[in-house]
This record gives sequence, structure tokens and C-alpha cells, in this order.
Amino acid sequence: MRIFCLSILAVILSACSAFYVVPGYNPYVSLDPPTIQHWQKPNTIGHTNVDKRWQDAQECGVKNYVNGTLDLSVSYPGMTTEQVKQRSKSISTCMENKGYIYLKNTECVDGKNNKLTGLCN
Repeated sequence: MRIFCLSILAVILSACSAFYVVPGYNPYVSLDPPTIQHWQKPNTIGHTNVDKRWQDAQECGVKNYVNGTLDLSVSYPGMTTEQVKQRSKSISTCMENKGYIYLKNTECVDGKNNKLTGLCN
């Protein structure tokens, strides 16, 4: 009887493995699109012109695309930490002045369904 009960318990517990959730998985981090895709024009959210956005980012001081993550926190030779922070802030301000808004991770990623919302192209 003891072996039977242990067998049943083992089967029940093994069935739970189909619903195993990876510890530490966060869809807002795992699915988060590159930084440049967070910058959207308010009237074309999800359909912002990617070429124009990249051109605007370069005009604002972005030097390297880095697969869309941009070089906002890169310390170029001779730059202090304070200068890096100032440069990043300056780029963000410039993009806002060009009419872009920055969408948060939660606006780009549907965490409940583990998929992108389509707002950050």
C-alpha cells in the first residue's frame, strides 16, 4: 500500500512538470525590444519610420547603433562618468524635442501573455 501511494504521488508530481515556470523569468526583460524601438512618434505608435528615427537619433548624438540598443551609456575615450550621463540625458532630451516619446517596457511587452504588444516597432 505504501508503494502504491508513493507511486501515485510520483505520478501526480511529475504531471506538474508540464507547468514548470522558469525561476527568475521576467517577460519584461526577456522580450524587451531594443532601446531605439521604444522611441515612437505619438501619431504613428507602432509604425514609426525606422529610417527617420535612426537619422534623428544620430542627429541627437547617437554614434553607434549596437543592434538597436544604442550607445547611450558608452564611455568613449576621454569621457568621465558624469559626461556619459550628461550625453545620455542630452540625447533623450533631443529626441523628445524632435517629437518622440519613450514607451516603457510595460507598454512594449504584454507580460501576461508573454508577447510583444506591437507598439514598439
